Amino acid sequence: MINNTLRLLAALFFLQTTSAQVDSLKTIKIIANPAISLENSDFKQSFSVTSRTFDYARDAKQQLSLDEYLQNIPGLFVLNRNNFSQDLRIAIRGFGARSSFGIRGIKIVVDGIPETTPDGQGQIDNLTLSIIDKLQVLRGPASLLYGNASGGTINIQTIQDVDSTFIQAGATVGNYNMLKYDLIAGISHSKGSTILSAARTTTDGYREHSAFESNQFNMRSNFHLDATSNLSFQLNYTDSPQALDAGGLTLNEVTANRRQARSRNIQFDSQEQVRQLKTGLAYKKQWNALGFNTYAFYNYRDFDNKLPFESGGQVELYRNYYGHGSYITYDTKTQLLENTLQVGYAFAWQADQRQRFDNIEGVRGGSDFNQLESFNSYGFYAIDNLQWDRWNFQGGLRYDINQLKAEDRTIAANSSDRNLNSFSGSLGINYELKEGRFFYGNVSTSFETPALTELSANPDGGTGFNPDLQPQQAVNYELGYKSLSKKLMWNGALFFIDTRDDLVPFELAPFPDRTFYRNAGSTHRYGLELFADYRLAPQVSIQGSYTYSDFTYQNFNNNGTILDGNQLPGIPEHLATIGLTYRANNGLFVQWNTNYRGELFANDANTASIESALISDLNLSYPIKWDNALITLNGGINNLFDVDYFDNVRLNAFGNRFYEPAPGINFFAGVRVRI
Repeated sequence: MINNTLRLLAALFFLQTTSAQVDSLKTIKIIANPAISLENSDFKQSFSVTSRTFDYARDAKQQLSLDEYLQNIPGLFVLNRNNFSQDLRIAIRGFGARSSFGIRGIKIVVDGIPETTPDGQGQIDNLTLSIIDKLQVLRGPASLLYGNASGGTINIQTIQDVDSTFIQAGATVGNYNMLKYDLIAGISHSKGSTILSAARTTTDGYREHSAFESNQFNMRSNFHLDATSNLSFQLNYTDSPQALDAGGLTLNEVTANRRQARSRNIQFDSQEQVRQLKTGLAYKKQWNALGFNTYAFYNYRDFDNKLPFESGGQVELYRNYYGHGSYITYDTKTQLLENTLQVGYAFAWQADQRQRFDNIEGVRGGSDFNQLESFNSYGFYAIDNLQWDRWNFQGGLRYDINQLKAEDRTIAANSSDRNLNSFSGSLGINYELKEGRFFYGNVSTSFETPALTELSANPDGGTGFNPDLQPQQAVNYELGYKSLSKKLMWNGALFFIDTRDDLVPFELAPFPDRTFYRNAGSTHRYGLELFADYRLAPQVSIQGSYTYSDFTYQNFNNNGTILDGNQLPGIPEHLATIGLTYRANNGLFVQWNTNYRGELFANDANTASIESALISDLNLSYPIKWDNALITLNGGINNLFDVDYFDNVRLNAFGNRFYEPAPGINFFAGVRVRI
């Protein structure tokens, strides 16, 4: 019955156009490249958006994983919080679920600078979590805004302005020898402010061979040059010398010992090491109705990892990634109409020097792969937003030129060149039924090229790019309603996404734990997203969300096996969250979150399933004024009810090694001193 209803509503989407859904009492101005605005309030926009602002909540968090900031967001699903060698696997409406490591299919933006590379690879291992101030999640295809790999967008803004100079030092301890030190300094000056932060995190990990160490430094300066212009600068450096990978287990191995590592991962010392430097500059200027924004950045990443097999089992990668973008905004206003036009471009250049060496039980052997890979992207777009009475219309068009090249630097001297260009568009409408109540619909498109890592993983063992791997394309149709009153804000969205050439991961027997990719013919994704935030009392609020996902293959012939009608792996059909927040007058902050994760499949054949789980976390903080210092005590309980569940699922893993067990109940406590 639900499926039939969704299909009927999906048919209506073809008659609809675009609008916005905002999950906070603050709403969003026109969303524009290179960064989503987090500072303006306007409900009448065109995309499904969830906004979060963190103040007291930031002090209560353990600061180990970004998913602590992603609670109660419908349409978003996170796995792999505890394997720091793989990074979070974040999926928005199914985009990103295929990732074997890092973040795919979702654009990550930090302080207006893209964190995701032109080929669609993203990671957040260089992000200092304790300085996150605001966060915004754009749900659904949005290549109009950010180009390649924009099945969804996460836009993060760190602390940028302070009223007075301060310094804050903190320490947090937890189970499994978890220890974190952090230091934050805010410097207020006549033209703005500078934020400096440093953090060191170490842990032995829940499972054997899962230790992690990371050292981070971040600097952000914001200069108000005059009343109409602003200049900002950012710099961060990350050194993570150790992130061990315990690997996937079979169910029998999980039953025997949940905390064990896969024996081959220990034998071959499976792990990764990362060093990364990023710097960026952004400038904006306003002349009455005309606005100008521009940015430039440079990113260097030095990456090494060891995989649990011998031939080509050690990878060394040096990445240079830099880019530049600008846009102008022109506002016009008459007695009846308001119009905003934005025109811009975004250029990015990526060069990966990739080598593979034999892994002789953890010791580097001879080189058997040496390739320089490049991905150059040139995007041009225009967006127009028109408001007339209770109506709001928005539309836009973008064209991306993507030039890929692989140069084999071995004796074979093989090379590959590909051009993967694409148009993207969006059209939408929003109608205010009455004050605080809106009806909207939209249609938008996205495209996603294979990442360089995916293209260079040739199942035949050759160099160059996999010639059979094609970009994934999607069209999103959406219909929704939102309501805002004094105590209650809620919204709901129904969507249908038609994708072609889905990128699907798989493994081969000769290369266990090495992931390859192929295209599925097409998928249909029907979904329902609900969110509510109710203020029970001035100090107490309750938030909840529910997501229904019916994502199926429609045309997928996997080496002679027809998988039409099978569910996409890695995404639960049902996902629900509920959170309770209490903030006392004395500053005591308590937050309890519970997540229900329904059953999901671990492989395309749908022969291996992961059972449902109910996971609760409890966080709290309490400030104490002492002389000129502010002392904040914080602590929490993860997996409050000690549920056995799986933190990560390795999709289509060879030998049924799908399972990475999650920790049981565990605790943390910390203190921060600010003067």
